[in-house]
Order: sequence, then C-alpha cells, then structure tokens
Amino acid sequence: MEANNETRTKVLRPGDWNDYRIRAEDAHIQLWLNGVKTVDYTESDGTIPRRGIIALQIHGGAWTKAQYRNLVIEELPETRSR
Repeated sequence: MEANNETRTKVLRPGDWNDYRIRAEDAHIQLWLNGVKTVDYTESDGTIPRRGIIALQIHGGAWTKAQYRNLVIEELPETRSR
C-alpha cells in the first residue's frame, strides 16, 4: 500500500512541512499527501486487527529525520454496519 513514485514526487514538499491525512475505517484505508489522495486500499486479510494502538514510525534503510507537528486524532462516528 503505497503511492506511486510519480504522484509522490509531484505533491511532496522536500524540506518543508507536508500534510499527511490517514482515514482508517474498518478495513478501508485512505491516505492523502498535501490534499492529494495517494492510497485507497481495502485490507483483505481478516486476521489483522481492526482496533489497536496508534504509533508513528518511519521505514527506510538510511539515516532519516522525521518530525511531527499538529497531530490530530479523531474518532470516526459509529456506523450501523459495525
């Protein structure tokens, strides 16, 4: 589950703050980078928990600096299908 390189290159602002939005509603996961939807994915593996701990991480093979600001976590309203 990852944005294609062309889209990521077009919307990413290197050396500046980037807005990253994640919406996870049951198995449906959507990601936006600077207002552009980059991922729209539905998890098909039913063994993966739908609830749990929220954590921040970064993947990479080289030294990387990650900074976060203005974090907001909103609980989605209950839906009838749950």
